[in-house]
Amino acid sequence: MFLKSIRANSSIDSSTLKILRIGFYLLLLWNLSILVAPYLMASPIKMFQYFGSLIYFFMDPVCHQLPKRSLFLADLPMPVCARCFFIYSSGLLVTGFAYFTKRFHFWNWYVYVLLAVFTAMEVLAEKIHLYGNWVELRAFSGIVLGVLIFRLILEGIINGNRKNKP
Repeated sequence: MFLKSIRANSSIDSSTLKILRIGFYLLLLWNLSILVAPYLMASPIKMFQYFGSLIYFFMDPVCHQLPKRSLFLADLPMPVCARCFFIYSSGLLVTGFAYFTKRFHFWNWYVYVLLAVFTAMEVLAEKIHLYGNWVELRAFSGIVLGVLIFRLILEGIINGNRKNKP
């Protein structure tokens, strides 16, 4: 049937698992650096502060880093806003789930459209000032957007590797 939400249940081959393993560990390192940066900056040791400031510097191009939109650790804002942090965190979970279970369930296009519409509505509502800065809602939309983005990336990787097989 055309409107089935799950198109196929696919086990992941070994070459794709290698890609997923690399992606998982890169995302893990990225997420850990976001979490540890405020603690490094709050440290009395200058060398730790230096590494913390490097993390903030490297995160600057990927996020606006507005403190009022960020979560706080060690009384300092994280180097990315709540939405960005949860995009990366949900990307880690999606990638990790596919890597560790060695399976991937393909979704139909309308699931992705639904996720994209929700995210677009939340961002638009904030832009036109229908609500104030609600960090919790930004976090939730980050989870939805992270699942959307990383599921699409995984579909591309898995389908691409499957089509390249003889």
